[in-house]
Amino acid sequence: MSRTMIRKASSSLPQARTRQSRWMVGLAAGLLALGCAATVRADEVAKTFAVSGHARVNIETDDGAVRVSTGDIKQVEVRVVYSGYKVDRDLRISTEQDGDSVSMVAKTSGGSFWNWGPRHTSLRVEVHMPKDADLTVRSGDGSVEAESINGNVDVKTGDGSITVQGVKGSARFHSGDGHIEARGLDGIVDASSGDGHIDLEGRFDGLTIRTGDGSVTARAGQGSKVASAWTIHTGDGSVDMEVPGDLKANLDASTHDGHISLGLQVTVEGTFSSSRIHGTMNGGGQSLTISTGDGSIHLSKT
Repeated sequence: MSRTMIRKASSSLPQARTRQSRWMVGLAAGLLALGCAATVRADEVAKTFAVSGHARVNIETDDGAVRVSTGDIKQVEVRVVYSGYKVDRDLRISTEQDGDSVSMVAKTSGGSFWNWGPRHTSLRVEVHMPKDADLTVRSGDGSVEAESINGNVDVKTGDGSITVQGVKGSARFHSGDGHIEARGLDGIVDASSGDGHIDLEGRFDGLTIRTGDGSVTARAGQGSKVASAWTIHTGDGSVDMEVPGDLKANLDASTHDGHISLGLQVTVEGTFSSSRIHGTMNGGGQSLTISTGDGSIHLSKT
């Protein structure tokens, strides 16, 4: 059950006066536009959905930031805050509930071609939901923030950063053009960015990190294990990784233009160099592959 709330130079004096008049008109029009922009009022659509078990929340927007917070509650609260749009004309907001699954879509259009003057628009989605829940977010253009979730999280944005604090479960983060920062992770993590640095911290069972252009920082806490292969790769950037001293893995580290430094014991197998090392850690195990096209690798103990 839901509740809704919609809240050139010339000596001629006449020519000079004409130019001055035109300049004044242009200035007045500019000030008017600025004044209108400054007084644009934000409206909102808010809905609340009661849930009883493990909630599953899906949020989709093509042009807006998403902020997710959690609490010890049994409901999902969604607010779409916007300005410069008209609902059902150039902003479509739809919601659906099926048991403990709640979905919200906020999609925009370019509006009428005949609109005159500058158009100032903004859109953001705010979600407050139970801690014990699964979360899926899709944003075409906007940042995503989330915190304190005991469940699976899948976040994808075409152009924007991802910031997460506290996820216990399987987590997938992807940004087409933006950095990813996540703390307090616990479980299997897959993070990728087309262009941006990635910074992760947590206890990992599985770990995959890929970025086309950016540095990678990963801190695997105590209790982490290479239950399945770990892969860390950047096309252009350094890799700084910390792992527990007792982590068991087969290490394969390589860089095309940089050097490798180790701050923990590795039993090297075969030939090695400052740019490629293959060996075992604590007797070996599943593979831990670290590679960079242009940058250094530093592997140390947590």
